[in-house]
Amino acid sequence: MNEMDKNRNLLAYMRNPMSRESVLMLYNSHGIKYEKCELFNDFVQSLLLLVFETYMGDEVTVLNNQIKHFRWCWVNNVDNFNKEGIVFESPLLYDYFLQYMLEIFYSEKNKAKHSHIEENCLDLWSDIFNYNKNKTNADMDMLIEIYRLFEESMVKSVKNN
Repeated sequence: MNEMDKNRNLLAYMRNPMSRESVLMLYNSHGIKYEKCELFNDFVQSLLLLVFETYMGDEVTVLNNQIKHFRWCWVNNVDNFNKEGIVFESPLLYDYFLQYMLEIFYSEKNKAKHSHIEENCLDLWSDIFNYNKNKTNADMDMLIEIYRLFEESMVKSVKNN
């Protein structure tokens, strides 16, 4: 396969929607449930809003403080869900979102100029967890990966209770 064909295949993987039947088959084979997609999306949306609304700005926040800020947001978000009887405990889930926010949000030097970052982040995760939305192969791979991390987080918390 030449380089041009590889690029076409990659673009198709990222852009072309899967058939609804294929999506439903993947949901079934990976145990993906509508209610959990809603719950996991609520968790992510709450986390992101906390990060965006409490961030004090790049001029006062260096990398070490960005990590502390994210940790504070994470703990507060987890505590809010704990109060509702929903326990998320996972270093892997924490690390996933810390790395995501460091790469997508915290690393952006001119957030005011790129104000769409916050909206794009919220929309991305809303789309990923939207059970009824058309999905590409890339969307499904991302959903399966993060869904698994959330599931392991919840299973662990149930085993520890």
